[in-house]
Amino acid sequence: MGRGEVVLSAARRTTLPRTWLGPGALTDPAALARLEGADGLLLPVGPVATGSRRSSDARTRVHGSGVGGVDHDDAPALTVEVAGARLTWAATAGHRVCLAVRGAAPEELAAPLQQLLRHPDGGVMGAVEVDLRGRDEQTVLRATARVREAAGRTLPVLVKVLAVDPQLVAVARSAVAGGASAVVVSGQVPLGGGRWWTGPSNAATTRAGLRSLCSAAAEQRWPGTFLVAAGGIHSATTVRAALSDGADGVQVGTALWADPTQLPVLRTAAEAAPPPSSPRPTTDRRTA
Repeated sequence: MGRGEVVLSAARRTTLPRTWLGPGALTDPAALARLEGADGLLLPVGPVATGSRRSSDARTRVHGSGVGGVDHDDAPALTVEVAGARLTWAATAGHRVCLAVRGAAPEELAAPLQQLLRHPDGGVMGAVEVDLRGRDEQTVLRATARVREAAGRTLPVLVKVLAVDPQLVAVARSAVAGGASAVVVSGQVPLGGGRWWTGPSNAATTRAGLRSLCSAAAEQRWPGTFLVAAGGIHSATTVRAALSDGADGVQVGTALWADPTQLPVLRTAAEAAPPPSSPRPTTDRRTA
């Protein structure tokens, strides 16, 4: 088991990292790779979307900022061709990546993954993240199952959902039923029109979502799985708080917009936490 990894399945000895880098955290994976504390992390490539026309780097548009966060667009989608070039760069530089996919229908999510798995450097993929924020439970089930089919049995599939979703437990249950290896609990607040509120103020939302899922698992309303906290992860204190509320790992995103030097601090806090089998302040959802 590598640095900062947690065993997900004892039967298959599957491991997942404690620290993840969010798609759109920085547009250039080479820039991320140069950050202190990035060594060994899966570098995000994407989001990749079928039909995207983006052929060069473009920054995420920020509409404004306020106390506790920023109002911004979704990260611009990449073409499959640009993503393929990034896989080649990663292979040449000795890195592994997490491919992020975005789409409106299950096939739109699976198609770029299938194409990139067939790429000569597709072997650098260490995981795939599926953006299903705001989708209903049936859509999450079908989309996750289709991506799992495309990914095969061993490639970890992470499904990102919204902590503020009133049906959070139901969509998380659908993600696991569809074959997700982990659920990413995003504390982002949707503003409409593809815009989001993201920043330190999201920490409370993320933690509330984690507690809801852990309570539901304890009540056997869903089977539970590896949980990644995303949103409001901006300090060692927020990392420790998310882990105490049931997260197994954290995803760092806009914190790197504000201060890229925080990465080693956040990663150290995540990896210093006790393993999931150790006692926690909250009810542990794992019973086996």
